[in-house]
Amino acid sequence: MTRAVAPALEFRGFGLAHRRPGVEDVLLADVDLTLAEGRFYLFVGASGGGKSSVLRVLAGLVETREPAPRISGELLAWGRSIVGDDLSALQGSVAAILQDEGLLDELSPRENVELALRAAERSRLLAPGLLAQAGLVDPPARTAQLSGGMRKRLAVARALASSPRLLLCDEPTAGLDEDAARRIARLLRDAHEQDPGRTTIVITHDLDAFEGLTDGVLVLDRAARSLRLEAPDHRPDSKTAAAPAPDPVAGEPAPVHGLRRVLLQTAAVFETLVESLRRLPPVEFGQVARTVARFSTEPAPFVALAGAVIGGLATFFALNNNPVEGGFESALLTGTGKVATAVLVPLLSGFFFTARIVAGAAARLGTMKRTNQVAALQMMGVRPADWLLTPLVWGMVIGMPLVTFAGVVAAAVAGAFAAATVSGFSTVGWAHAWFATVDTRDVLVVLVKSALSGYLVAIACYHLGTGPKRSSADVGEAVNRAIVVGTGLVLTVHAVGTFVVYA
Repeated sequence: MTRAVAPALEFRGFGLAHRRPGVEDVLLADVDLTLAEGRFYLFVGASGGGKSSVLRVLAGLVETREPAPRISGELLAWGRSIVGDDLSALQGSVAAILQDEGLLDELSPRENVELALRAAERSRLLAPGLLAQAGLVDPPARTAQLSGGMRKRLAVARALASSPRLLLCDEPTAGLDEDAARRIARLLRDAHEQDPGRTTIVITHDLDAFEGLTDGVLVLDRAARSLRLEAPDHRPDSKTAAAPAPDPVAGEPAPVHGLRRVLLQTAAVFETLVESLRRLPPVEFGQVARTVARFSTEPAPFVALAGAVIGGLATFFALNNNPVEGGFESALLTGTGKVATAVLVPLLSGFFFTARIVAGAAARLGTMKRTNQVAALQMMGVRPADWLLTPLVWGMVIGMPLVTFAGVVAAAVAGAFAAATVSGFSTVGWAHAWFATVDTRDVLVVLVKSALSGYLVAIACYHLGTGPKRSSADVGEAVNRAIVVGTGLVLTVHAVGTFVVYA
């Protein structure tokens, strides 16, 4: 007696619509469909018809900083809702290969797979076998060196690390030639057959590459707002594929939509702040150590040079423009040393640190968001906050005070040189005057201002960098905003701190 095949996915009166100001773009309406477990499905439909949107809902990758798609009805995976509030029950059961692969270029191919294995609580020793299974027996040392086809293979190997019950693939053969596309299709089918309980859904326009490899074709009919299952040999009708999308329907008023967006973005700021505190104890120690080392060393020469220029020029002008022509020079040095050490150089060091570090960090985070690397971390079960936010916070909280110290030291050395050049001060005489009123309180104030500035700048950088990114222009805008907001935070912290302590 043949055992009935259990359902993997069930759509019950399911509807999906994107919210726009004043209207809703309805992708699906009242879909009733069951997909059996253990089958290999292709997912086809017109470009821009909503296939990737459906996949992201299945993967739990809905953007939280924008009005979420309106979902009606039920969508069940193995009897559990996957559009409810608790998606953690499906963690590790669903894996997605997104269109940009989402590979972490900072890691080697093997380290990409090892990270996914570790997140799935499986042995990292399985990585070579998974790479070999994907046809990467001896991959290049750096992920950035992989060809397009090799990147697809690595994405497959990494997705299989969690041994998912549901494997979702978004255009896995896009950009490949005919032979390479067929090899990727065969690889996906072979991987599917290794686990009898696995269900695979592949979004594709390249039906020829999957010829003879599928168990059914899932068709998204944009004009009818429907989803139906067809036979494995189904080919979309050209007229249906080219049919225009139906007109949007009325949605929430534009002011309400705008208010919803503002509230979501405001809530996201507080969410980032809370997450920075909750995830402060490092989990990814390697990431934290590398970030701290980089943020403490890379900007140091730049900040030290700036500090030297500031300290030297401040001392030169103070002594060279002495209104009493040579009198009270020690007092002038004392005032200059106090201001430079406790206020001016730390403030400008914070500016220079932010300019040097924040642009690169925001660009990296924005690119990771746009190329689905952040989504890939989520799919693997790695918290983006652990991998990205916590290292950023520790890097800036430790790095900014250290770099500020380098700037203060450079300013003092340049001040000593300028004092000797202009007025013939000896090193001992200069030091006695320069540090006459600099005390422990000044050092603590500088330390607190620098550390707090670093913490707030890190939060702003992460928040802006990981916001929604649809184009490279969005990445560039995030970089610009991160620099402006970061320097504004440094200025505010130093201004308020200096006034409170010294007023």
